[in-house]
Amino acid sequence: MMQWLKRLAENARSFVTKHTKLTILIVLALIAFFTFISIEALHFSSDPSFCKNCHPLDKPGPLGEVATWEKSIHARAGVKCLDCHAEPGFIGYMRAKMGGLYDVYGEFIKGPDHKMHVLMSTSDPAYAAQLVKNDICLFCHSDEMNKKIRSNRIMSLGVSFRLVDSVKNPEFRKKWGLPDIIVEPIRPSAKVDPHHKMHYEMGINCVTCHAKITHSGITGYRSNMQICFHCHDERRSEKLHPPADENCLACHRNQESLYPQGPITFGKGDSAVKYEHVVHVAVFGCNACHMTLFPMQRDGVKIAFTDHTAGKLCFSCHNGKKAFSYTNCTNCHLKAPVPKAPIVYKPEGAAPVTFSHQFHTQAFECNKCHTAIWPMKKGAKKMKMDPMYEGKFCGVCHNEKVAFAATECDKCHIEAKK
Repeated sequence: MMQWLKRLAENARSFVTKHTKLTILIVLALIAFFTFISIEALHFSSDPSFCKNCHPLDKPGPLGEVATWEKSIHARAGVKCLDCHAEPGFIGYMRAKMGGLYDVYGEFIKGPDHKMHVLMSTSDPAYAAQLVKNDICLFCHSDEMNKKIRSNRIMSLGVSFRLVDSVKNPEFRKKWGLPDIIVEPIRPSAKVDPHHKMHYEMGINCVTCHAKITHSGITGYRSNMQICFHCHDERRSEKLHPPADENCLACHRNQESLYPQGPITFGKGDSAVKYEHVVHVAVFGCNACHMTLFPMQRDGVKIAFTDHTAGKLCFSCHNGKKAFSYTNCTNCHLKAPVPKAPIVYKPEGAAPVTFSHQFHTQAFECNKCHTAIWPMKKGAKKMKMDPMYEGKFCGVCHNEKVAFAATECDKCHIEAKK
């Protein structure tokens, strides 16, 4: 073996000596070929289609990162995976590519459990802040950071591997109609001022508020108030003083932006309730309802029928004192909701009585019975026959004038057919 290697080395040395120029050309060709293959491999492995091999799902959540990116505003602007998941500049790009080798190792050697653990960790704001740092966001969204990074780093070696390394502000920013979030005011159409500069100077990371802007699966996704409230609550525990949750105008730019302009529908069908903010804010401030009665979160609370009589939610005002009473159902419901199933009374020593709301509401309004005769609460009143004969309970109507007499027992007490 050693003899063979020695002969090979001698032949190579002889070839180089005799064909020096040809040898140089071969070496240059090999270098060029290796460089070409390397560049193409970098291009291929930097495209989201390559990332989808390990993130293949077509729905939001772990493994669906490429599918959700495709629906994001970043995808429309041509901002791809490594534009955000690697720091601007050639060195930042290559560092990310070398880190990607560990991801490949984890994919094939450590297995799916390791990958899922890593992907699930991105829901932690602190971990997410390490994946996408403020400098990366501000490189496109502010002029000063863009200029600072471009002046201190090698952005390219003559080959373009991704969009971000060619971004120059304010040209790029203005092309997409983006304000400089550090020095410029927000768009005139914006309803909320997020105070970007203040939060940035406090050291808060962009993804703390905008974690789902790319991977929610929603085009034009915006942050929501629950994120603000959660962070503000944490700051209060640190003895800081962010705006109170009910101090809406601390962030909302005008009164009209405080509330939904259209109705909020509770329930379904023709008995649904359409709630209009504009009617209520003409009389009450936001803090009359938020946050003591209703959290500022869609579907954050369910309104039950029993809440009517408990003085909760809407009925803390709709009690006939502050506002009209809940007993007039059609003030809120498009059509008065009534139980579809009959109510069955089973008295001792007599046949059962089946009461149908649907039958009675064809002739009477709800307030004919509720709440002067019957509270809107199951079992709140015990019915007895003697008071009924005296014109109480059902006897208010069953008096031979409005309806048949309460003494006609067999019209209500009916034995079930066997």
